[in-house]
Amino acid sequence: MVSIKSKNVVTGKSPTHASPVLDGNRETVFYLVTLVFVFVVLLQTIAMQGAVPGMTAPRVAGLVALVCFAGIVVFYRLTRQLKIASVLLITTAYTGSIYAALMQGGAPAPTLNYAPFLPIIATVLLGRTAGLISLCVSIGAIVFCTYAAQTGFAQHSGHSAEELRILLSSASVLLAIGVTSYAFIYESLILKAVKDSESAKSELEEKAAALEESQEFLSTVMDAAHDAIVAADANGKLSIFNRAAREIHGIDAQPLDSRDWPSTYSLFEADGVTPMKFENVPLFCAIQGKKVSVREMAVAVPGRDIRYMIVNATPLYNARKELIGAVATMRDVTKERIQGEEIRSQNREIDQFARVASLDLQAPLNRIIMTSESLIKSPEIQASAKTRTDLAAVTLAAKKMGALIKDVLYMSRLPIGEISLQPVAARDCIEAAIALAHLSEADCRLDFRFTGSPEVVADPKSLTHVFKNLIENAWKHSMPGVRAHAEFTCIIEDGAAVFGVKDNGPGMSQEQIDHLFTSLERLRTDDDAAGSGLGLAICRKSLARMSGEFWVESEPGQGCHFRLRLPLANQQAKIAS
Repeated sequence: MVSIKSKNVVTGKSPTHASPVLDGNRETVFYLVTLVFVFVVLLQTIAMQGAVPGMTAPRVAGLVALVCFAGIVVFYRLTRQLKIASVLLITTAYTGSIYAALMQGGAPAPTLNYAPFLPIIATVLLGRTAGLISLCVSIGAIVFCTYAAQTGFAQHSGHSAEELRILLSSASVLLAIGVTSYAFIYESLILKAVKDSESAKSELEEKAAALEESQEFLSTVMDAAHDAIVAADANGKLSIFNRAAREIHGIDAQPLDSRDWPSTYSLFEADGVTPMKFENVPLFCAIQGKKVSVREMAVAVPGRDIRYMIVNATPLYNARKELIGAVATMRDVTKERIQGEEIRSQNREIDQFARVASLDLQAPLNRIIMTSESLIKSPEIQASAKTRTDLAAVTLAAKKMGALIKDVLYMSRLPIGEISLQPVAARDCIEAAIALAHLSEADCRLDFRFTGSPEVVADPKSLTHVFKNLIENAWKHSMPGVRAHAEFTCIIEDGAAVFGVKDNGPGMSQEQIDHLFTSLERLRTDDDAAGSGLGLAICRKSLARMSGEFWVESEPGQGCHFRLRLPLANQQAKIAS
C-alpha cells in the first residue's frame, strides 16, 4: 500500500504574449496602417510628382502599390488571415519604397524616409520578433540604396538639388505626421487597455471578495457542524479540518505523509487499544476510491479520555469522473457506547434476577404439585371422589401457574436478552423443538411437507422455542376426539424462507385473529387446555427481534396455518415441496 505525501501545488507562470495590449485591436490598426499607406502613396504619386510630366517610375510604382493595397484588403476580408495580410502589406511597402528610391537615384531618396517607420508598424501588427526583422530589412534597404547611388546602379534622378531638398523636406513632414498619428493611436490603445485592465482588476477584486466571503461562510458552517468533518485532496493534503475535528484530535490539520496520520491524530481500532494502520484509516481508503460506511474507531489522545467514533468516508470526483480527493465525517458515540454498556450490564442483572426468580417461584409450585399427586394416591383420598377432584384441580392450576410464570419471565427477557443472528438450518430447529415438546406419535402426528433444510439468518435458540410453541399450540387446541396433527411447510420467495405450522384445530374467525397476539389472552377458553396465553405473543416478538415476520391464516373449522418469514442466508437457495 503506497502512502500519500501531502504537497503544496505550485502554479507555473503563464506564457507571456507578444503584445497583450494590442491583441484585441490589431484589426483596427491594420486598417489604419493601410489607409495611411494609401494616403502616402497618393501624395507621392500626385502631389509630389505633379510637376513632372508623363508616367514616371514613381507614379507607376505608386499605382502598383495602390492596387496591391486594395488586393491585400480584399484578401483579408475573405480569409480573415491577419498575419498573412500584415506581412503582405509590409512587404509591399518595402518593395514600393525601394523601387521608387532606385528610380530616384538611390539614397537619399525621399521614399527611404519611410524605412525607419516600417519596423514600428511590423511590431504593432506582428510582434517584437517581426519588428526586429523589419528593422534589419530597413537598414539593409538604406545600405543597398546608398550603394546603388554610389555605383551608378540606381537610375539618375531628373530632379535638381533644390527639388530634391523640397522633396526630402516634404517626406520628412509626412513621416512626422505619420509617426505622430501612430503615437496618438498607440496611446489611445494603451489607455483603453489600461481602462480594461482596471475594470478587470476591479471585477477580479469583487470576485475575490465574494470568494473569500463564501469561504468564510463555508468555514463557519463547517465549524458549526456537530460531527467532525475532514477532507483531503488526491495528494493527501488536508483542506478541511473543522472545529469538531480539532477538538477531537487536539490539534489542527498538519502537512503529513499518510503513514503518520494514525500516530499524529491518535487513531485506534474500535477496541481503543490496537493502533490503527495507515491503510485502514477511513480517509485514506476513500482517497484510494473505496467508500467506507459506519466504520468504528477510537481516538486516544494522550492525557485525555478515549473517544469512540462512527466514521463514514466518501471519494470525491469531478465532472470528468477524475478522483480529486475524499471527505470523512466522524460522529462521537462515546456517550452512547458508555450508556449502551451500562444498559447491557443492567440487562444482564435483570436477566440473572429473572432466572433466579423463576427458580424461586417454580419451587413452591413444584412442591404443591408433588404433594397433590402424592395425596391422590393415598388410601384415604382414594375413598373420597370429591377430594380427588379437588386435588386434581389444584395440580392442574399449579401446572398452569408454573407455565405462566415460565412464559412471563421468558417474555420479559426477550427485549433485553442477547441474540446471535447466524445462518441456521431451519429443519434442525424444528426437530430440536419436537424433542423438547415431549410429544408421542399418539399425542400428535407431525408431517414435513418439504424436503431439504434451507438456511436462514436467525438465532437458533429463539427459532427452536418458536417452533416448540407452535407444536404445543397444535396439540393443546386439537378438536375433541381427534388426534392432533401438525404439518410443516416451507416456500422460498423474494430472498426469504416462509415456514408454516398447520394444525387441524377448530380454526378462528377474523375477529379472533385480530386479538390473537394480545398478551395473556386465550381465544380458546377450554379450562383443560394448559397454557399461559403468551405463547403466540412470544413467537411474534421473537420473530421481530430476528428481523422476521409472523402471522396466521385461518377460517372457522379449517384449522390454523401459522406462518413465519425469515431472510435466507443464501439468496440462491431452493426448496422442494
